[in-house]
This record gives sequence, C-alpha cells and structure tokens, in this order.
Amino acid sequence: MEVAEAGAILTRFSRPKKQSTLSIDRGRIDRHIKPLIGTVAVTAIDGRAVKRLIEDITVGKTKARIKTKPRGRANVTGGAATAARVADLLSGIMTWAVDEGFIDRNPVHKVRRFRSEAKQRFLDATELGRLGTVLTRGRDAEDKEIHPYALSIIKLLCLTGCRIGEITGLRWTELDTSLSCLRLADTKTGKSLRPIGGAALAVFKVQRRVAGKSFVFPGSKGNAAYQGIGKEARRIFAAAEVENATPHSLRHTFASVASGLGYSDGTIAGLLGHKGRGVTSRYVHLPDKALASAAQAVSADIAAALSRPRTIPAIEVAPVDQAVEKT
Repeated sequence: MEVAEAGAILTRFSRPKKQSTLSIDRGRIDRHIKPLIGTVAVTAIDGRAVKRLIEDITVGKTKARIKTKPRGRANVTGGAATAARVADLLSGIMTWAVDEGFIDRNPVHKVRRFRSEAKQRFLDATELGRLGTVLTRGRDAEDKEIHPYALSIIKLLCLTGCRIGEITGLRWTELDTSLSCLRLADTKTGKSLRPIGGAALAVFKVQRRVAGKSFVFPGSKGNAAYQGIGKEARRIFAAAEVENATPHSLRHTFASVASGLGYSDGTIAGLLGHKGRGVTSRYVHLPDKALASAAQAVSADIAAALSRPRTIPAIEVAPVDQAVEKT
C-alpha cells in the first residue's frame, strides 16, 4: 500500500489511484486478503492458493461486522462479486511483484472468477416524470423536506450525465457559464471538458455562492463538499417510486436518451466524458460545437420529461387506534 499511496501504481488510465480507491483497497486487504493469506510468503502463493481465497470469500468465511468509528460499523460481505473484486486487487499486487522481480509470474492470471454483467438501469419517461414531481415538490414520501443541495444534484445528474462525484465535488472554478461547459480538473479519466445544455446551466445559475467555500455544493464544516447525497438520493427515489435505481442510473438514463435521439456511440462517449482515443484532446480548450449541440438537445429532452407531472399514489396510513397488526 505504501507504493500505491506514493502514486507509483497506476490505474488502467495511467493515473495514480485516488484516495477513495486506496481506502477501498485497504479495506479489502485488511478484511479479506490478510485474514486468508496474510501469513503466506508472496513466492508461495500459487493458483491453488488464489482459488481457495476466492472460494473462501465466496462462501462467506470473511463476513463480519467491524466497528470503524465510535458510532460507525462496516458490514463486510462475502459472495462471488466480492471475491472477484478482491482477486482483481490481488492480481494488481502480484503484477507489481512481477515487475519488481519478486516472482516470475502472476498466480492470479487464468484463475476463473465471477464476472457480473454491467448494470444498465435507466429511467423511462414515466419514472422521469415522477422524479421531476418529487424534485419540484422537494419533500419525501413522509412529507419531510429534502435537502435543497440533493434536489439540485439529482437534477444535474439527470441533465448532464455526469458521474456523481463530478457534480458533488464540482468547484466554482470548474463551471464556465459563458461557454456552457464544465472544465473538470480531476475525473476518472483525467481532465475533462464537458458541454452542458441550457437546462443544466439554469440549475447552476440559481445556486448561491457561499463565502469562503470553493465548492458549488459545500459541506457545513470547513471547505469541503456536501456529503449527504447518498441518503437523500434514496429518499428521493423512494418518494418517486423509482425502484432499484442509484444516482449512477441517471448517467445511464442520459446515455439512453441520447441514443434514442439518434446520436452515435462516439458522440455519447464525448458527452459522458469517456477517455478520448486521440492525442489532440489535450489541446482543446473550447467545447466541440457538435457535442454542445447534442448536450443541449439531450438535456432539453430530459428536462421536458422531468417537467411532465406524474401522479404518485398517496400512502394511506391508518389512524393509530386502527393500526392493528394482522395475524
């Protein structure tokens, strides 16, 4: 981990791992790899040892509830998907060991493990309408107020196709209202110039700047970003009766709408900020006109769907004296 934390181990995008990724890696090492093979020398780990590790995690031998903070706990799960992710991390560690000359070959290679299909959940027009109704109303299924930052963030995720961290961690210096684009300094694929449509720009323009805060959506303490989107997003989706959705589902929704409007895979990749294949992208400082036009069309289409009111059935709550448990 010391080498990774120093930035010497690179991702598939040839960039050092982010602190958030390193934190996840530490957890997988401490809670899965160390308990199972932590006492085994790296030179003694072979394909059979890796296979046993995968099997042990899959059947839940490392499952636990671990106290992390005075009031926090980590729920360490097992299963095939967890085992596969741990094996991928171990493979990266072993590749580094090969590069450093500690071992001749990576023992994780060719060991079979679970591969799940990529989740492609996206919202249809009806769901977008219900979501828009909740975003406008600003209250959850229990009629409790939703944090205004969360309402704006969810709306922007719908209208831009951005990753959640790109919006929650957005700084005012990265927002270019004159050219209707985001100049993201640090994304999953590096720096990214992202055109945005008028509907998204309108959300930003009503957002109030907070003195001494560099983030568009600042946290309550210090100069940090707002951290409550996870909990608030669940309340928003529940109130809109949008099941099995996450903030990332809105990125898939943006791509799906773009595809439905006839845009090519290349254009959609550009709108989403996927890593470009050309070397000229590093010299571009103005939004591509074709991408800007596409961003405007897609965000306008989604904004229209969000603005179509959809009735959300009221939840009937029986009076206290009538709420008798049925047996």
